[in-house]
Amino acid sequence: MDAGAAEKPGRIWGAIFFQFLVSIYGGYFGAGIGILMLATLGFIGMNNIYEMNTLKTILGSLINVMAALWFIGAGLIDWPRASVMTVGAIIGYYLGSHYSQRIPQARVRQIITAIGFVISGITFYQQFVR
Repeated sequence: MDAGAAEKPGRIWGAIFFQFLVSIYGGYFGAGIGILMLATLGFIGMNNIYEMNTLKTILGSLINVMAALWFIGAGLIDWPRASVMTVGAIIGYYLGSHYSQRIPQARVRQIITAIGFVISGITFYQQFVR
């Protein structure tokens, strides 16, 4: 982490507030929160993509656990579909963390950026063109 970024409390509190908003959005919808969290972590001065990705995974997991507890308590879970998604998420978390450690940081950043652009393009197409 850049020492200059850590010395600016306004920047840190702004990032914490933004992460809070990302958490609320992520608990309900979830799409794109990884990219938003990586942006927040970069904004506060983190620059090691491996550390950022690890923290993003931990925060994303906590967001999903809290949202799951809320939805379970409200009786809003479709258990067969939720089970399939849970298995997929666990496999994705494992494979993502396992393989991202073996790829150079610059390439990981390029892959994350490319995925963000592709998903944005598909979403734009589905919403506005089709």
